[in-house]
This record gives sequence, structure tokens and C-alpha cells, in this order.
Amino acid sequence: MTSTNPNSSRDSTIAASEGLASKTSNFFTVFVDKHVYGLDVKEAETIFKVGPITPIPLTHPEVSGFINLRGKIVVAVSLRRRLGIPETDGICEKFAISLEAANEHFALLVDRVGDVLALPASARTEIPPHYTSRQSLFTRDLYLYDSKLTPILDVSRLFDFSI
Repeated sequence: MTSTNPNSSRDSTIAASEGLASKTSNFFTVFVDKHVYGLDVKEAETIFKVGPITPIPLTHPEVSGFINLRGKIVVAVSLRRRLGIPETDGICEKFAISLEAANEHFALLVDRVGDVLALPASARTEIPPHYTSRQSLFTRDLYLYDSKLTPILDVSRLFDFSI
């Protein structure tokens, strides 16, 4: 005869929630104007200062042009324009993050790059209905960090120009 421990279900639930709380994801922050966003560190290949950009005629307005990254030509995409954030006098996109999406390399242009954050899974929250539709379209996850909501960008959607 098998005996059942009435606490085993509760113990496994506690263990599962403790495991969830101990899982962390690493993101680094990028800034556009006063807005902060997160990018998964596993998705970033290189962070670099923006050099000369060669314009590409007849392309999407979010595409700034081509950048030469160590001999490789990559498409530079403005995060500011992609998210519909208005241009600000005196502030320009000085940094780029090299990312890959759909087997193509891109340089995501941002104003500045911040720190790496190790955020616990317990800090993840649902995207609220009041979040702007343009931002939520490119947001993979939303984390509560330092009493603020930090959107984590969805790289595959950022570089899908059919959206």
C-alpha cells in the first residue's frame, strides 16, 4: 500500500515558485530620449559608436542607411523612428547595437547604452492595456524594475518591416 504525503503537493508548489524566483534574465538598457528599453544580452553581437551612415533611397523611414561594421555592411535602423518617438533637438543616436534577425545583420541606433540588468522572472509583468500600441507591438516582455516598467524589445519584430 502506498502512502501519500498531503504536504507533497504544497512542497512542490513552493519549490516551483522558488525556482521561478531564482531564475534571472540578463538585459542591457538602451535609451532613446527619456525612454528606457531592454535588450536581451544574448541577442546583441556588438555595441559601438555610430560612424558615417550612407543613406538608402526609397526605403522605410525607420531605416537610416548603411553602416560599415568592421568590413561588413549592415542596415542601420533608428529605434527612435521605429517606436514613433519624436526627434529631439540636440539629442541624436550616437550608439548602435549589432543584432541579427531573419538571417540579416542590423545596427539598432540608440541615444545611449546603460547598464546590464539581471532581472528575476518574478519581476516580469503583463503588458497593461494602457501601454501605447506602437510600443507594445515591439515589446516582448515587460519588467518592473526600480519602480518603473522596463519594456524588453522583441528583436524579430523590430526588424520585420511588414509590421
